[in-house]
Amino acid sequence: MNATVLRRRIAYICAIVALIVPLYFLGRPAVRNRDGSIKQAGGTLAGLRDNYNLGQGDLGEIEPASESMRLATLGLRGPAATILWQKAEYYKREQYWDRLSATLNQIAALQPHFIEIWKFQSHNMSYNVSTQFDNYRHRYQWVKRGMDYLVRGSKVNKHRTEMPYELGWFFGNKMGVADEKIQYRELYRDDRDFHEEILETTGLDVTKKEGIGPDQKPDNWLTGRLWYLRSYAMVEEGYEPAKSSLMFYQKAPQWLMKYSEAIQKEGYFTQAARFGWRSSQEGWADFGKRQILTTWGDTIFLSEVEQANTDYKEAENRFAEFCGETWDRLRAAKLNSLSPTQRKAIATPYSERTFDQILLAENAELMIEMNPVAVAKQLDDPEKSIQAMQMAKNMVARLEKIGHIEIYRSQVNYAYWAERCLAEQNDDALAARQSMYEAEKFLEKAQLEETFASYEKAFQSWYDLFKQHPAMMVDDVADDILASITRYQRLLDVDELPEDFPLNDFIKFREVYEDQLADPAMLGVISQWPKRYPGRDFLKEMLRKSEIFAQQVADGEAIEQAFQETQGNAPKDPTEPDNGPPEGPAEKPTEEPAEPAEEPAEPAEEPAEPAEEPAEP
Repeated sequence: MNATVLRRRIAYICAIVALIVPLYFLGRPAVRNRDGSIKQAGGTLAGLRDNYNLGQGDLGEIEPASESMRLATLGLRGPAATILWQKAEYYKREQYWDRLSATLNQIAALQPHFIEIWKFQSHNMSYNVSTQFDNYRHRYQWVKRGMDYLVRGSKVNKHRTEMPYELGWFFGNKMGVADEKIQYRELYRDDRDFHEEILETTGLDVTKKEGIGPDQKPDNWLTGRLWYLRSYAMVEEGYEPAKSSLMFYQKAPQWLMKYSEAIQKEGYFTQAARFGWRSSQEGWADFGKRQILTTWGDTIFLSEVEQANTDYKEAENRFAEFCGETWDRLRAAKLNSLSPTQRKAIATPYSERTFDQILLAENAELMIEMNPVAVAKQLDDPEKSIQAMQMAKNMVARLEKIGHIEIYRSQVNYAYWAERCLAEQNDDALAARQSMYEAEKFLEKAQLEETFASYEKAFQSWYDLFKQHPAMMVDDVADDILASITRYQRLLDVDELPEDFPLNDFIKFREVYEDQLADPAMLGVISQWPKRYPGRDFLKEMLRKSEIFAQQVADGEAIEQAFQETQGNAPKDPTEPDNGPPEGPAEKPTEEPAEPAEEPAEPAEEPAEPAEEPAEP
């Protein structure tokens, strides 16, 4: 019996040794360099792990503590992480910050590839915990802890673009938008230890040329942009973007604009500011050339809208020529449905249109837009109708694509920001911002004479800029200017600004814009105004239109009220019985209407012809 047992043991040992040899050659791991590249190829199984990203090493760095905790939980990582999460919330509520930090590290060790943990808890530290401290230096340290937490997450999730994308958001938004942004930006610029730590742990050099501001120190907005560029590079290598392509690719050029705004508020003008806005313009133009996948399944470029409209117009001309008399007949019917003033507006060339005609043409062109499919169905020749239907379907597809481009452009306000980047490089814009900055500094020192002089110089420069770039009057820039005008008026201690104040027309425009009395078609013209109507003053033409419109509304209300009074149609008391409409037409009043309380003011200039023929009462 003992001899039999011994022989079996020897046989088992020999079998094990025999199996170990092929298993070693099949499963031996690859030898890697410090940067993760393969120095010596491993066995067959190691090759499969590399090809299909099956190993922990392919997802990111392997932490021994993390692997040990996963084994110790015996497969119950989920419940353990949930319990720790609840503890973390308790520690945050009770303000046990050291325990909170340790618990967050344990959660990350248990679930290293669950991206939402890294995102949520880093946001928790930077945005929620940091606000619990009074000293901004302590708050800054917790903001850094949140960023360090994301950096750790990026090391164990090297193929996830969410990590550098979120870091780009934290460096820009948290440090550049918070109430303490002035202090945060200054602390970050001088935080050399943090700069070196980022370089050592991630390989991102925030001190290189693309990351430093005009003071030759790292800028938080530019650092955030570098993180975005890293996430873009990962997508080019084949990884999935963190967001939809539209939202994903707009951030880097947007951060350049934020950087340009920030340095101007800190007193950097002339070449530094001009270069920042020029870089923003180039970045925004590159964004327009990026391929965007829409929710409809097609791909577009935001910058191709003009070319797409040109191509559609050429296709429409070919289709009109092919359909011949049928197209002309249906087109004529559409034109006849317009008022004479609308037809005249469309027939007038762009550069010769009055402001009324501009607005009329914007609306009228939508009303007479032809449906190519309907035109193709009207053709008498069956063979020609089939060919026309194919052309019509191609035109409809082109038109749908133009609509998709316009929708996506409006989501990111593409036309405005392209115009804004161009306008901010203007000498008048730079002079206006510098003068406003100097006025604020003089005001802090109570040097009122210098304050008034700087404000007046700034307002004149803004007026000159608005004449060239009217789109600057409808965004945050305009709000800042209105705030400065209010401060200036308070310093003057007057109820009304002088008649020769350069921005009086701008103030009137903002009142119309905020009250939504302006025609929506007019607001759509603003960004295209400098290109379509060079040399023409948008403000004066627009305000003249608004004054006429307001007068027409007032006159219409007065006429309606007088008509109701003379006809006895004033609103009745709801408690009185309704005897129905009077039989027959109302008799003409025997008494003449009373004289108006005031004589109507003479118009400043002869009004243009009305936008549309008035409807008969």
